[in-house]
Amino acid sequence: MIEFQCTVQEGCIAGTLRSELDHTIESCCLEVLGVDQGPVTVNWVDIPKGFGFRGGHPSTTSIVRGKIPDGCDKGTRSELMSRIGDEWCRITGAKQDELIVSARDISWAG
Repeated sequence: MIEFQCTVQEGCIAGTLRSELDHTIESCCLEVLGVDQGPVTVNWVDIPKGFGFRGGHPSTTSIVRGKIPDGCDKGTRSELMSRIGDEWCRITGAKQDELIVSARDISWAG
C-alpha cells in the first residue's frame, strides 16, 4: 500500500486540479515502484488562508508526504519524488520552491 497526504494552502491549488493530481501521483508511484506495490491513496488537507506563513509572509508552499513500501533504494525513491514534483509543478503552475515532496518507508515510526 502507498499513501500520500497533500497539504495545501487555501486558494493556492485549484480544487479542479485535485483529481488530476491524484491520478498523476498514482501513476508516478505505479510506474516507478511497480503495480504490485499499490493500491495508492491520496488525501488532502487544506490550511486555511491566514494560518500558513513562510518568512513572515502568507505561504504558497504545498507539502506532498508519502508512505511507500519498506526497502526502496535511494535512486528509486529520488526518481519517484522528482517525478511527482515535476508533474505537480507542470499541472499547477507552482514553482519548485513552492513544493516539498517526501517519501518515507511505511513502517518508519518517526
